[in-house]
Amino acid sequence: HNLSGKVIAFGARILTKEKDQPKYINSPETEIYHKSNVLYGMFQGKNAIRKEEFCYLVEGYTDVISLHQSDIENVVASSGTALTEEQIKLMRRFTENVTVLYDGDAAGIKAALRGIDLVLKGGLNVRIVLLPDGEDPDSYSKKMGSTELKKYLREHTQDFISFKIGLYSKDASHDPIKKAEAIREIVASIGVI
Repeated sequence: HNLSGKVIAFGARILTKEKDQPKYINSPETEIYHKSNVLYGMFQGKNAIRKEEFCYLVEGYTDVISLHQSDIENVVASSGTALTEEQIKLMRRFTENVTVLYDGDAAGIKAALRGIDLVLKGGLNVRIVLLPDGEDPDSYSKKMGSTELKKYLREHTQDFISFKIGLYSKDASHDPIKKAEAIREIVASIGVI
């Protein structure tokens, strides 16, 4: 849906685990649908985003739907594309605060790291929640239930500096070169603000 609620494209997710099949299937780009300008769930979540004064950013459709089913409505997804400046501007229309909620696996961590600097560059405040390895918002919300999921999100949300320090300190504990690289990464993110 666009911001006024009109349908502009369709999207789906493969439910079976077939090889050589994309996980998500989207409408092709058209004159009214530009994937990089749209956030899935923004029409349904914009009032909750304003009310809660922050927005969860997830990766896919099913994550948004499952979080809505867990009574968390201030959530949007980048619909299987890398986060863009246009999508960040769209979030900024409704809030200055974004919490990146990605999978806890290596790909999720990499996506979170990529998104942090882009969100900061867009002038938003960013926080991060990583789910346990092997979990995504869809599976974790079904496993934990609404109350436990909300509790987990409250207890595990951290600012981007703490997130990066925790992430890099594991690798750099006894290696001064890696410590210096970690410090450069953190300073680079701070420099974007």
